[in-house]
Amino acid sequence: MNKIKTAAVLLLCALLCAAASCGKKTETAGGEGASAAVSAGEDAGESASADPDELVKGICEKYNLTNGFIFTSSSTELGEYLDEDLIQSYYGDADDAPDFSKVEQYCLYVDESDPDIIIDVGVFKMADPSYADTLMQYLQARIDVKIENGARYTNIDVETLKKSVVAKTGSWVYYVVSYDTADIVNDIKAALK
Repeated sequence: MNKIKTAAVLLLCALLCAAASCGKKTETAGGEGASAAVSAGEDAGESASADPDELVKGICEKYNLTNGFIFTSSSTELGEYLDEDLIQSYYGDADDAPDFSKVEQYCLYVDESDPDIIIDVGVFKMADPSYADTLMQYLQARIDVKIENGARYTNIDVETLKKSVVAKTGSWVYYVVSYDTADIVNDIKAALK
C-alpha cells in the first residue's frame, strides 16, 4: 500500500511539474476563426507577438480558403517554405527579388487552383523593420502585374485585385487579395494589435 501512495505522489508531482513548465498562451480573436498567439510574460504596454502560421491558417479556415498552398518560414520541407526560386517567381522578376533575410517570420496562402482568380493572404514579421516599405513595393508590384494581365486577358477576374490591401503595422507587413479582403484585413489588424 505504501508503494502505491508513493507512486501516486510521484505521478502527481510529475504532472504538476509538466503543467508548470508549459508556457501561458492567450489567444486574441481576430474573428471567429482567425487568432494570434500572444507571448507569455509581456507587459501590457508592449505589442503582442503574433504567430503568422496560426493567423494565416485561421484565416484560411474561417474563409474556406482550401485550394491553395501555404508557405511558412517555420517549415524545413521543400515546397512548404519560400526558396529563392519561389520568392523570385512570386515577388520578383529575372533581375530583382525581395531580400527575405530581412524577414524574420512569414506565412502566406497562395491559391493558384484557378488561373483566372487571384487569392493571396500573406503576413510577414520583419527582422529589419526599415525594409518594410521595400517589401510592400514588391507585394504591390505582384498585384499590379496581375491587374495589367487582367486588362489584356479578359478571362482574369480582377475584382479581388482591385480590392487588395498591402499594409504594415509595427514590424509586420501584410497583404490580402480576396473577395473578403476587408474582413480579412480587419482580422489581421485585430491579431497584430
